[in-house]
Amino acid sequence: MENETRKKLLSEAAAVALGLAIGFCPAPEGLGQPAMWVLGLLAWAIVNWMTNAVPDFVCIFVMCSAWVLLGIMPFQSAFGSFSSSTVWLLIAAMGISVAVSKSGLLARVALKVMSIAPPTFRGQSLALMGSGLFIGPFIPSTIVKVSIVGAMATDIGEKLGYQHRSKGMAGLWSSMYLGYNQLSQAFLSASFFAYIILGLFPAAVQEQFTWTFWLIASVPWLLISAVAGFLLIQFHYTPEHAPKVTKEDIRAMADGLGPMNRDEKLTLAVLLVCVFFWVLEQVLSVPAAITAIGGLCVLLALGVVKVADFNQRISWNVICFMGGAINLANAITTTGIDKWLGATFGGPMSALISNPYLFVFTVGAAALIARFIIVDMTTCYALFIVVLSPFCIDAGMSPWVAAMCAYCVVYPYFTKYQNVNFLAAFNSAGGDEKLDHAKLVPFCLTFHIVSILALTASVPYWQMLGLIP
Repeated sequence: MENETRKKLLSEAAAVALGLAIGFCPAPEGLGQPAMWVLGLLAWAIVNWMTNAVPDFVCIFVMCSAWVLLGIMPFQSAFGSFSSSTVWLLIAAMGISVAVSKSGLLARVALKVMSIAPPTFRGQSLALMGSGLFIGPFIPSTIVKVSIVGAMATDIGEKLGYQHRSKGMAGLWSSMYLGYNQLSQAFLSASFFAYIILGLFPAAVQEQFTWTFWLIASVPWLLISAVAGFLLIQFHYTPEHAPKVTKEDIRAMADGLGPMNRDEKLTLAVLLVCVFFWVLEQVLSVPAAITAIGGLCVLLALGVVKVADFNQRISWNVICFMGGAINLANAITTTGIDKWLGATFGGPMSALISNPYLFVFTVGAAALIARFIIVDMTTCYALFIVVLSPFCIDAGMSPWVAAMCAYCVVYPYFTKYQNVNFLAAFNSAGGDEKLDHAKLVPFCLTFHIVSILALTASVPYWQMLGLIP
């Protein structure tokens, strides 16, 4: 414990020293001193995000407060995004996810899909991936999904007769993680992260990327990644002697849940209505945030989500981080850092963006490598979006393209520390007792290579949609 405390203190000392050095450094031509303090505070925060010396949302609070104290932005601007529609959409989506987790609806639907599929490795692998794609858009919390279904994946593996830490177990778990987590980027409502990304965009881009258009723009990446991911799992993990069980064995797991209870039925009804309004957002002119807030209010009023659940089971730290991350983009714009970056690095970036294939591949590869250094997933893609958006806008490219290049590679688990979602899914499935982490890494590597290639292959389609000039 003393060593850990000492490491944190040393990390924090280094972070403060770096931040002060940048803040007091004379501003280069084209920048004022307020911009240097914004950059200094950002450098301080990045060091903390890398070392976890200070919680990420605490860094956000410190940055926003410092902007006010240093006269860089008024309070209303520094904290203004906490009243934005994105923040309220995220709060409501998290509340709805609480209802899904509590009611048992997710486990019921997942088991139903698996009971229909053939009781073989290939059949159950397809069922786990497919159920994730089917259920995913209804539940914005990936960590909730992988925590619940992760345990089911190894339970199914035991029913099929696979030994603990075997290839078969690794394959079923990887299929679950692929469907419920690694393909979630294609659906706006399948992950909180998508809402955070949406909030980082300019208003015009936010209006363009409705639930439906987000999915339409993601289609090539989704199809290539899903098909290739499934085939890679068969290549890496198909057991030599795949045992079989009857459908009745798997169906018995679903029957063990009993009939649907009141909370499950109410939660399912609210989810269906919410997705309906999200899909038709532009047609009905009902903002996605209003739909989500309405759904949460219904669940609260009917007692599906209790007041204690609202207070204790919503990730308020994520909400706080997201609000500040949006304000970071405002601070960069207010102090002219975006224009300075464009003037200073515009030439090389313009040359890179002028070749969209090279740009997409480079951003995807760089974001994946950055995950070895930047432990927090949200911090990683937020930084890429904030830095790259001005260059994209100047070149006539939608910042959504750069965002997806970073977003689609933020879930690696080459090492356990990289990914909190992985840890939740791994531990819920039995951890080291049932899964061999070393056996999971080959699919992680090959899938991320495929994902970057799928993004690159999407360029002509994105040009057709007008997202790339």
